[in-house]
Amino acid sequence: MSSEVLRLTSQIVISHASMTELTPQELVEEIKEVYNVLTAIDGGAVIPELAVGPGAEAGELKKPPVPLKDIVKEKYVVCLECGKKMRTLKAHIRKAHKLLPKEYFKRFGLDPKKYPLVCKEYSEQRSKMAKDRGFGERGTHHKAAKK
Repeated sequence: MSSEVLRLTSQIVISHASMTELTPQELVEEIKEVYNVLTAIDGGAVIPELAVGPGAEAGELKKPPVPLKDIVKEKYVVCLECGKKMRTLKAHIRKAHKLLPKEYFKRFGLDPKKYPLVCKEYSEQRSKMAKDRGFGERGTHHKAAKK
């Protein structure tokens, strides 16, 4: 069964490493941790519930699974919790991860102005729609309501 544990360890680590930037030391530690957990499970040991990340619940910053430069793109925004690509994240992080935007930004140490929860295309589309309705122009907010 040892070869099966090694095979599973490599699959898990390869999958995680493809989504996360790891230093060589972090990669070695990840291999050891995954192998030890799988070996313990294979031996019948009961594993206590694992934390999402080191100190994630203690208020420490979690390391984003993708490079920060790849989070906000033209047509999508990447959720740092699960890696999904979406046009807007606010409802997703609230429903899927039970996080408020403020908590999400704090968890990953992100600046909300630099890393918005909507993609660039969607933001521009909404901005154009608001301007077409006359919002944002001085003294015109009543005109849009009267039409």
